Amino acid sequence: MLSTTAEYALRIMIHLAEADGDQLTSETIAEATKVPADYTVKVLQWLGRARMVQGQRGRRGGFRLDCDPRKTTLLDVVNVIDPLERIIKCPLGREVHKSKLCPLHTRLDEVIALLQDTLGEMTLQSVIDGTRGPSLCQPAGTTITVSARGPGATKRKGRGATRGRKKKTASASRLKKRVRSR
Repeated sequence: MLSTTAEYALRIMIHLAEADGDQLTSETIAEATKVPADYTVKVLQWLGRARMVQGQRGRRGGFRLDCDPRKTTLLDVVNVIDPLERIIKCPLGREVHKSKLCPLHTRLDEVIALLQDTLGEMTLQSVIDGTRGPSLCQPAGTTITVSARGPGATKRKGRGATRGRKKKTASASRLKKRVRSR
């Protein structure tokens, strides 16, 4: 019902919503969401064309949320990537099911309708607010550290030495507080 790509997009959007406007590299997003790096870039491009995320190129580049997480529903995200399609006519093209779907396809259509309704009622922010701990699956007690330059960033000597240090985003700090409060 829900494609893997759509589920990847939901993970990415939740992670960006938790970043509170911070720009994150595609590598950092891929690592945190467990989405393959090349695929993360592809999904971010689709979300960018839909004006849900904004990307900036260059050394200080990255991606950030470009929509209101309080208004953007999970269905909005899914529809950008792989819209859920209701079953209107018999997929088998059977003459006896032209006026009415068979019991199997009737039930499948009901499930799709329920999924659409449920995803349409949930916003990115409601997913974040409705969790006790991290919104994305993380082992208990895990804190997420990200670097503005991505995973594997190294410390430089001299001028600009702090640029390569790993830093915790606001979202990682919130996650740490949530895990401790359990």
